[in-house]
Amino acid sequence: MELKLSASYDATPEEVFAIVTDPAFREQACEKTKALSYDVRVSTSGGDTIVSVTRKMEAVDIPDMAKKFVGETLTVVQTETWHAAAADGSRTADVTGEISNTPVTLKGTARIATSGARTVQSIDLDVKVNVPLIGKKLEPTVVEAIESGLRKEHDLGREWAGR
Repeated sequence: MELKLSASYDATPEEVFAIVTDPAFREQACEKTKALSYDVRVSTSGGDTIVSVTRKMEAVDIPDMAKKFVGETLTVVQTETWHAAAADGSRTADVTGEISNTPVTLKGTARIATSGARTVQSIDLDVKVNVPLIGKKLEPTVVEAIESGLRKEHDLGREWAGR
């Protein structure tokens, strides 16, 4: 199931990139999404910047048909590989993720680019729940949870950009 989301910032692409690759920002985002525990790592490889976030979340609002796949908590693993800036300062990232020990995966792209006097961070993900018969029924619930977390992260990013 497709998930598209964007946020607009009063900042340059370079400033937005600095925010989303700052470990302190990612840690604060984990706290804002009520992660029980988390691990944030930012590294470089060639011209790429790799942001890896693993967060343990309480399993709440899980549909009955999905409860047998999860326990009391979920471990969400997300990796963004941000590529070098283009001449205009825009950047793209390959995004992958999973909920550990479940059939849930996500894959897609993120982009930071100017739009008029503002900068837009957009995310385009394909979320899959690979369970015969019920996977498609569970995908909207998973997408809603991911979208909620991303919105909180975008709100926090706008706060950081306003500093």
